[in-house]
Amino acid sequence: MNKIHPFLVILAAIATIPTTYAQTIKVGDAELIYSEDENPIRYDGTISTLRKYGNELCFYHPFGCRFEPGGNRRSRHSWFYGPPEDPLKIHDASRTEEEFWDYNGYYQDTDEEGIWILAMHQLDNGDLLSITHAEINYPQDKTYRFALGLGYSTDKGNHWTYCGEIARAARDTANIGGGAYIFKGDYMYVYYNDADPAAKKKLGCVIRAKIEEVAKAAAMHKVTTWHKYRNGQWDTPGLSNTPGSNIIPRTYGGEDLHADAAYCTALGKYLMTVQTGRAHKLLLFASEDGLNWKQAAIVDETNENVMQPYAAFVDFNGPTDDGRIVDDQFYIYFPRIQLGDPEKTPMYRRSIRIQ
Repeated sequence: MNKIHPFLVILAAIATIPTTYAQTIKVGDAELIYSEDENPIRYDGTISTLRKYGNELCFYHPFGCRFEPGGNRRSRHSWFYGPPEDPLKIHDASRTEEEFWDYNGYYQDTDEEGIWILAMHQLDNGDLLSITHAEINYPQDKTYRFALGLGYSTDKGNHWTYCGEIARAARDTANIGGGAYIFKGDYMYVYYNDADPAAKKKLGCVIRAKIEEVAKAAAMHKVTTWHKYRNGQWDTPGLSNTPGSNIIPRTYGGEDLHADAAYCTALGKYLMTVQTGRAHKLLLFASEDGLNWKQAAIVDETNENVMQPYAAFVDFNGPTDDGRIVDDQFYIYFPRIQLGDPEKTPMYRRSIRIQ
């Protein structure tokens, strides 16, 4: 039998050693930013960030705060800014629904309606495009229905015009949540909760439309047609009563897309936050193509009786003014909302490092 020289064995071993190391996601400890009594906002939507006033990163919240007009955390549509450890320190402005929104003729036949901004994108000309969540109560059935839509602003987000709806769940009484978006090639992808009426299941789904067409229509306060991803195709209209395909693995059963998303340059992947409701976990998912998502980390988990929706990617030194791209170090800010008592909403954050 021929013997292999020991030196050749060593060379073979060296050849198998990787020249690069896989990058890992390191999640920092939970930091309490505001207790439920200190928190100036009543969480009911994902916080958006936007650089305003030069290089100041401002935080926008769509539902309410303790400042006038309105008070009691119900004034809606508020801007704040401050340092990372106190990001809502300075109350910049608040506006009522009537001051903030031009509904552009929509929802005139409703008993009650509301539009939440869940994400913003800054266009090349400085105008803002927002992903919106609408809740509508029609007098004929007294039932809340939900939709994703778009808003448009020409003054850095101080006033908005509603452009129209882009998606509804197959059963539109199901809370569509949503708002997280990414850019993939020529397309804008937007994520949301759909419903399978036959199986009575919640689905994590996505719609898309061409970025150029979306921006052109929105500038005229209109919407182009969006399509749901279903069975490997993009031919199901976003406003149809046919559900999209589920693209989020359901490990814990409560996975929910009241979420945020960003492209991470350090990983070369898209990231999205996913909460699990009564499983009391906030997850981080990663994808190379925006369709195949895998759990990459647990951002937050607790034995408290809470849920953690509305988590937001925040990169104070990020490469874009609207926060849609993060680098190798950023934060995820999120609430722990007491189940059964949504008024109790302390704000936490965790640092994320790509190593």
